[in-house]
Amino acid sequence: MKIKFGTDGWRAVIGRDFTYENVAQLVQAFCDFKSKEKNKKIILGYDRRFCSQDFAKEAACVLLANGFFVEMSEKYVPTPLISCRVVEQKALAGIMVTASHNPYKWNGIKIKEKDGGSASASYVQGIEAQIQKNQKQGRKIKRLDIESAIRKKQFRYFDPFSFYLKKLSKFVDLDLIKKSKLRIVFDAMHGSGTGFLKELLGKQVIEIRSQEDPFFGGVNPEPIEKNLLPLKSAIKKENAYMGLVTDGDADRIGAMDEKGHFISAQQIFALLLEHLLRERRWKGQVVKTVSTTLMVDRLCETFSIPLLETPIGFKHICQAFRENKVLIGGEESGGIGIPRHVSERDGLLCALLLLEISAQNPMPFSKLIQKLQKNYGPLHYRREDLSLSTQHMKSIMQKLKKCDAQSFAAIKLDKKDGWKFYFSDQSWLLIRPSGTEPLLRVYAEAPKKKRTDQLIEYAKKFVEH
Repeated sequence: MKIKFGTDGWRAVIGRDFTYENVAQLVQAFCDFKSKEKNKKIILGYDRRFCSQDFAKEAACVLLANGFFVEMSEKYVPTPLISCRVVEQKALAGIMVTASHNPYKWNGIKIKEKDGGSASASYVQGIEAQIQKNQKQGRKIKRLDIESAIRKKQFRYFDPFSFYLKKLSKFVDLDLIKKSKLRIVFDAMHGSGTGFLKELLGKQVIEIRSQEDPFFGGVNPEPIEKNLLPLKSAIKKENAYMGLVTDGDADRIGAMDEKGHFISAQQIFALLLEHLLRERRWKGQVVKTVSTTLMVDRLCETFSIPLLETPIGFKHICQAFRENKVLIGGEESGGIGIPRHVSERDGLLCALLLLEISAQNPMPFSKLIQKLQKNYGPLHYRREDLSLSTQHMKSIMQKLKKCDAQSFAAIKLDKKDGWKFYFSDQSWLLIRPSGTEPLLRVYAEAPKKKRTDQLIEYAKKFVEH
């Protein structure tokens, strides 16, 4: 079995490739890769997926047998909580058992570096190389049971709730949000974000899909429009100001306005950026992935802020956090990170910041979005995920490799990550294989919705023929 990291961690189907033995292999390789480090402290967490806690305990047993000290969450946690804890405890790394937004059959492991950020390409390549070396040499996996480690004072549990609530409270104006009395619906999608906003804001928050469900109610725990019908219904039923939603491990954010209209992560990123620039008057570089809205470019131009564009995958944004003084970094899938909080995505923090923005601007949330579009748009964005057979995917990749800008009547082609075509009417089209699932992703943005739809359909015809 070849264990290969994607855009953020290793993910596989439970029982097929994601097994206790393979988890142990990965963690043993991590231990060998980091064996010379003096700092032996690891923060360990897990989400609400099927057997995530058991997989986390298996990881702990391997870490303990290799001489590492393990601090493990008492219960399921958001991934950004682990990142925050790594920094606060000055740990060597964080290990999180999660497959984020993937279908329920999947699970995975994300590794966080000592700054809390996603493991860099060189970091995971070192682990992958160690896995291959261990497999060739028949490396025996070491294990030490947790009970023995507790007696040796090598293992302890920590309370995730109180720690993280304090961290979030310091970053936003909770008093202002409470005074606004804005009623919101929070959709946890049966994931790890459950309970936190409710604990901070009490009766202002109506929480849905909060119960544990390893099948995630029959949808992927990804905050995209097609998965949010329960949120739309709840907003109308409760006459709420807005709806907020996080993904399976709560590192991504999504939203709906008071009418139940979906607010894309692109618009959320732009709203947060404008807030930090205009209201908080923060400075620093902005980082976005290649699939992210032109609104960010226009905001940076307006406020004379430097902008860096990276390939898709938050690990690339995290690397920029390490190398530059960054204000905010984000991607179109809802992952947005603010290094002053932690060098990683945080869906719950973004949710609270949206509430802070709303409390400072007493108007319907839909009006805030209209104002954003008026100032930095109009722009209409759409993404489609195409499920292709392995053979079809290979043939499309070969076909795309022969393309140039003129193949799509574009004025420019960027191959930073996939094939991104820029057009003279300020629209763009991106085609690329997913780094986390067996899908071909197609993205488009244009000043008019009709043009966005045309670009998506053109790409789909290209794939079909």
